Amino acid sequence: MLYDKANDHQDKKEFMELSIEHAHTHIGMFLGWIVQNDLASEDFEDEAGPQIIHFLQRTISCCIFSELWDGTISIEMLNREAKGFADAYYKSGKYIDDYRQIFSQHECMYLVEDTWKNYEKVTKVLDMRFVEWKNMKT
Repeated sequence: MLYDKANDHQDKKEFMELSIEHAHTHIGMFLGWIVQNDLASEDFEDEAGPQIIHFLQRTISCCIFSELWDGTISIEMLNREAKGFADAYYKSGKYIDDYRQIFSQHECMYLVEDTWKNYEKVTKVLDMRFVEWKNMKT
């Protein structure tokens, strides 16, 4: 099962005529947060080990990290806890809602720059949403 795929965003009206790289940023930020918080599956960690290290060392950006995995977030990439969170948060559209809110000054979500400063803004919200989700489970 796929949670997101960059190529699927090209058909959206707000995507306009942007290059595909613009669809990778929000995906790479979520995937980066997954690996940063030890929520990736063992198989994904094994397969993506060098890329994960480069991402964590910030030698590749969120967009590049997403591009290396064809702009996808799939169930196979996530551990059990991450799957539950992604089902409740990403799949439901709440991640995109939050992402748009974080960057509400942008005309469209695809114009958000792939910077570490922007990544930090997203991770703060992801951290908060993850804690909320965990608290709802108990």
